[in-house]
Amino acid sequence: MPGRRRAWPLGALLLAAGAVLAVPLAGLACSSETATTVTLTSSENPAAYGDQLILTATVIPASGTAIPSGSVTFEDSGTRLGTVTLGATGQAALVESGLGAGTQAVSAEYAGSTDFASSVSVALEQQVTVQGSTTLLIPTVNPAPYGETLLFVVSVVADGGTGVPTGTVTLISGGSAVGAATLAGGTAAVVVSSLGVGSHALTADYAGDANFSPSVSGAVTETIGTASTATTLTVSPTTAATGQQVTLTATVTSPSALPTGSVTFSAGGTSIGTASLSGGAATLAACFAHSGTEELSAAYGGTVDFSPSTSATVALPVKGSSKCTSGCVTTTAVLSPSAAGISLDSFQSSAPQPPELITVGAAPQSVDAGQSVTLNAVVFGLSGAPFPSGTVDFLQGGALLGSAPTTQVPTTNDALANLRILLSAGSYPSITAEYLPNASAQAWYTSATSSSSVAVTVTRVAAPTTLGVATSLNPSPQGHALIVTATVNHPSSSLTPTGKITFTVNGTKPEAVAVNSLGQASVTLSTLAAGAQTLAAGYAGDDNFAASSGSTTETVTGSGAPTPTPQPTATPKPTSTPQPTSTPKPTSTAQPTSTPLPTSTPKPGATPAASATPTATPSPKGTTTSPAPAAVIVPPVTTTPPSRPSGVSGSGAVNPDQFDTSAVPPIDLISLVSGIHMGNGLQIIVFLVVGNALLIAAIVVAARRGRKLTRRSLDWAGGGPDPLASDPR
Repeated sequence: MPGRRRAWPLGALLLAAGAVLAVPLAGLACSSETATTVTLTSSENPAAYGDQLILTATVIPASGTAIPSGSVTFEDSGTRLGTVTLGATGQAALVESGLGAGTQAVSAEYAGSTDFASSVSVALEQQVTVQGSTTLLIPTVNPAPYGETLLFVVSVVADGGTGVPTGTVTLISGGSAVGAATLAGGTAAVVVSSLGVGSHALTADYAGDANFSPSVSGAVTETIGTASTATTLTVSPTTAATGQQVTLTATVTSPSALPTGSVTFSAGGTSIGTASLSGGAATLAACFAHSGTEELSAAYGGTVDFSPSTSATVALPVKGSSKCTSGCVTTTAVLSPSAAGISLDSFQSSAPQPPELITVGAAPQSVDAGQSVTLNAVVFGLSGAPFPSGTVDFLQGGALLGSAPTTQVPTTNDALANLRILLSAGSYPSITAEYLPNASAQAWYTSATSSSSVAVTVTRVAAPTTLGVATSLNPSPQGHALIVTATVNHPSSSLTPTGKITFTVNGTKPEAVAVNSLGQASVTLSTLAAGAQTLAAGYAGDDNFAASSGSTTETVTGSGAPTPTPQPTATPKPTSTPQPTSTPKPTSTAQPTSTPLPTSTPKPGATPAASATPTATPSPKGTTTSPAPAAVIVPPVTTTPPSRPSGVSGSGAVNPDQFDTSAVPPIDLISLVSGIHMGNGLQIIVFLVVGNALLIAAIVVAARRGRKLTRRSLDWAGGGPDPLASDPR
């Protein structure tokens, strides 16, 4: 029939909806992960640069009581600090001491697991203040003769934490700078060669850097004495005739500098002339009028900086009786080799020799247990030789404490070695330094030990501590499992606090927990009352660390019990199986014997009960015992599938304007939702959107057809012409 062919659009729409909703969405992975939140706390905020911070991340599931597993990555403004595996409480702790001074944006990212979704914490603004510093000045040679090139070792140590200062240090004498150097490993050797004879109060001025504050050392008195000299006299020729010109040359040397001043020449104890030193030498031309042997000598008179000296006597045989010509006494100057640095002797042998001098020092010489000490040694090179490359061993009574490589001191051929070391509590009365040349230096140097030693004392004391208290979530809902963590903050970089931390809530319910290897202890609370709660902790101290206490205020909001652990599948189960409220019984294929009026309303009894049992197959006549529902599809309010429309006609004939949906099976949305990947959230959302759109379209089409059917049925029942006969369709 022509009208029957027009019934296909609704059936096609419903079939298309079933096909789309029954096929899994390609490319969408099944996901039943529980959402998570990451909170991040710091053991000390603000903290000084180099202080040991413990960053603690807590991964909190959105529901359930299961504890997340996996790892957390900590970052500072995008720079990775480290990755830590979650512990049994869902927490991960990272020890960090390298955050620069300033406000640092620290975050923690949970990588997720098969059961829990990944998440990132809100950035924690960690305040890092500039660390204090202490500058120590160590002279290597004191007293020293005038003119020696002196080396002063300057060590800058942090007042706390594990940081190492950088930057420059300047040596000050009488308000003026006499030398400067750049720190390496917190230590520098300052070269000084301009100190005059006398006592000089020297200080080292550290300029500071981005992480350490400036500091000035205590004054060190360096005593400079007059430089020793030696005068030698040579005579040319060694035998002379009376009246012959003879050249007398006096050379004045000093082990550390080039002497200045004048030399007096004598013959038989009587002065025969004076000449000024130039380049360390002075000459006199003379002639002698009488034959015999002249006893010649030269005496250097000295200066403020150089001591006097007299040469040995030189005998000059003089023969003949002629008199000297006038003007034969003259003076000339010759250049002598300049002195070299701090060298005490000239390097004259090609065979390897020990370095000129090895000194040893320590900064500071007295520390508390857990604080570092910097051991240093200066190895003075030989004149004319390269700097002493190799290593320096630091020894206590023959026992090796540690080793450090040597580095060249700028502008010299000397070497510096320094070792930052943690010593256990006790006394170290005689620490020495032994130089060991490497392959390139073995042609010049042999091994040697410092001529002096240094004493260091490490005292076991109760170092001061502070106690930081933080919670995993603040504010937190009432009934939520809250983790309270207390951290013992301390200045030591090697020792870890031991003992217990006692927790109290509003001064009651004390609970003692042993600290772990990080100096932390935690308790889990889930019975806090609503309101502001004071959570306090007290550390009892141990042999190395003093007691301390701390607290925090936790805001507890609302009320509620913890969310139960989620089921293995994320698909929600309905409390009761919903039944279609408008779906006819299986007997709905029977044809009604009467045509309902447009205003007719099905009786309440016409709706099958949810628990009704289907009846036996009806006879072909299909006479129903209850009124048939109106031919209008009502949009579903819940997930109950829509009713299939029933045919309405007289005498068993099929109404051509009525939809024939007998070939379309009912669409059970609950079954479809349960059957698509067992709870994929995104897929279900797409399913509902597409399904509802198709169903609404079907409802609109059916409503329009139903209104047309009703009008035609009324016209036909009133004796009018057959509406089908005039329907052009």
